[in-house]
Amino acid sequence: MRMPPFPDYPEFHPMSDILISTLDLDERLKRVNPPRVLDASLPNSPIASFAPEDGRTLPGALEFDIERVFSDQSAPFPHTLPALDALQQACGQLGLSIDDEIVVFDNRGVFSAPRAYWLLTQAGFTNVRLLDGGLPGWLAQSLPVQQGYSEPTPLATPPVLKANPSVVSVDDVQANIANPRFTLVDARSAGRFSGQAPEPRPEFPGGHVPGACNLPFGDVLENGYFKSAEEIARLLRDRGLSPADHVAFSCGSGITACILWVAAELAGFEHLSLFDGSWTAWVMSGRYQG
Repeated sequence: MRMPPFPDYPEFHPMSDILISTLDLDERLKRVNPPRVLDASLPNSPIASFAPEDGRTLPGALEFDIERVFSDQSAPFPHTLPALDALQQACGQLGLSIDDEIVVFDNRGVFSAPRAYWLLTQAGFTNVRLLDGGLPGWLAQSLPVQQGYSEPTPLATPPVLKANPSVVSVDDVQANIANPRFTLVDARSAGRFSGQAPEPRPEFPGGHVPGACNLPFGDVLENGYFKSAEEIARLLRDRGLSPADHVAFSCGSGITACILWVAAELAGFEHLSLFDGSWTAWVMSGRYQG
């Protein structure tokens, strides 16, 4: 008799509407009212595969600038979630309405686009999907591209968004060590997590928050695409996690943690948080004890 794939976790309910394929998006872009396409690519980074910065992007793509627009420029940590009013203004300038069909992507397959997905969905946008395979997958299908970003049409009135309910702070993470309310999962490499490999910022030590477990973001991906929900669920189960658990994600500065966020959603996890400042905030707060 064939056994169910997750006999120990009967509550496993994978999500199927988060990702969109390149061919599906290509068809949708031919409609009278195509989806809004947001390019959330980041500059080349030592923790990601090299991507040619040649100006190619998807037809109609708007720039979703994580570094300079969709981050708090006054914060001491990179990529910090912007204040609600700033986020509303930024979305209004891109012409994004709360119920728009939106597709986010990046130029590495899957790297920074999950950060855009997290920002938008947690702010209240109701119809956001992520292009699995990103720009490399699009190019591999020889689909049309354009050179440079399209010009947005700003809204007369910014969308009314909600404060992000999923963020946990340094203090929350500190309190969780003595009184666990969630499991902290670190998306950095095993070497950075253990402290045996250097951090991209040489002035920062390696290591991890006490009690955290490690799931390198690359483990949930394959050739720039997410692995299946079943494979991701097994990886999380191997860390002792069930879809009923409250799980918080961390990384270096809040980008690759969002890859694990999307992966967990794909595997049917619903009680999710994000340590937005991540390892950078932990070290700069003085909590690190090497």
